[in-house]
Amino acid sequence: MAGLLVTALVPQGASAARVQCPGTFRVLHNDHIGNLSLPKGNYRITTLRSGRPNCVRAAALFTRFLEDWDGVLPGGWRVSVRNAAFVRRPGVGFAVRRVRRTSGGGGGGRHPSNGGRFCPTFRVLHNDRIGQLRLPRGRYWIILLRNRGLTCGQAAALFTRFLDDFEGNLPRPWRLNPNTASFIRGGTGVGFRVKPVR
Repeated sequence: MAGLLVTALVPQGASAARVQCPGTFRVLHNDHIGNLSLPKGNYRITTLRSGRPNCVRAAALFTRFLEDWDGVLPGGWRVSVRNAAFVRRPGVGFAVRRVRRTSGGGGGGRHPSNGGRFCPTFRVLHNDRIGQLRLPRGRYWIILLRNRGLTCGQAAALFTRFLDDFEGNLPRPWRLNPNTASFIRGGTGVGFRVKPVR
């Protein structure tokens, strides 16, 4: 199991300000954020300073960061692979640690968080792009954003079709969010995202 080392990110004497969040966060499939590997399982979130961010916010940020497979995080956040931590500035951030047991309480969550699921992998045969989304060759997970409205087979067929659109002009009502590698059908929330397998 992965360990948790956050002392290098917290000023001396600040360890008492760390807050171990109640509950656990479940990663439903082997995942990664940049070079930080996150095997499927339950994770404990620990904030680096009391209330900055709070446990609920840290869980929401962790969910968002799991969508950033390239590890380029929004809002000035950065990932520390060595410490399994996410830091905005010294002492402000949170760390995650894989744990065996689960427990209830606030500050937990799961990813995918909205009932979506992982589909079989898809192979991109050469370095490619769809508009601003660059896709190095290799295997990718296709992750449904919801359990209804789209099957894995349909998502794979759509991804194949979208790969033919070098400029990223997807057919209506589909739109691309290159920051999260997500393809969404209008305002329905139905769609999928892709993420390299590591």
